[in-house]
Amino acid sequence: MEDAGSGPRNGGRDKRMGLLQRNAAIVVFSLLLLAVAQVHACSWAVGYFYQVTALKGRIVGTNFHGLPRWLRQSFARKHAKLTLYEYQSYSRRSDKRLVSTVETDGDGSFDFGPLKTGHYTLIAEEDWYEEWFDVEVKDLPKLTESVTVDVSPVLPDCTGGHEFIISTK
Repeated sequence: MEDAGSGPRNGGRDKRMGLLQRNAAIVVFSLLLLAVAQVHACSWAVGYFYQVTALKGRIVGTNFHGLPRWLRQSFARKHAKLTLYEYQSYSRRSDKRLVSTVETDGDGSFDFGPLKTGHYTLIAEEDWYEEWFDVEVKDLPKLTESVTVDVSPVLPDCTGGHEFIISTK
């Protein structure tokens, strides 16, 4: 004699219950994914300043993903807007004190000219990017010849753009 809860008739019901539980689990998991806020894998060190004696150089980069560094940095950012503010930690752009604004030339080159020693926030922007860099202008043993600012997007593995490369004399 067969048990009332087993046998060929209940096999279909057990499969349907299993499918129903699996589908319910998928729905709950999907809702949890939708509820989770977007998390960025990469974060930049707060309070880290690129130390230079002058702020001049080139803006480079592209929004083509996966290019090798040398190729990514061969794209000059022509006519990009660069804005320099006095540094204020954890402040909105509108709260910062403007120091100077320049536009890159046809080669992506820029020069802020003579700057007082101090801490600044450099914002490079164009249609598809806005990158912020904290910079300290100070007396150093070696003079800054130029900087290369790579505004290419950062990849999920934290590689790619957002580089500030200093060349010294």
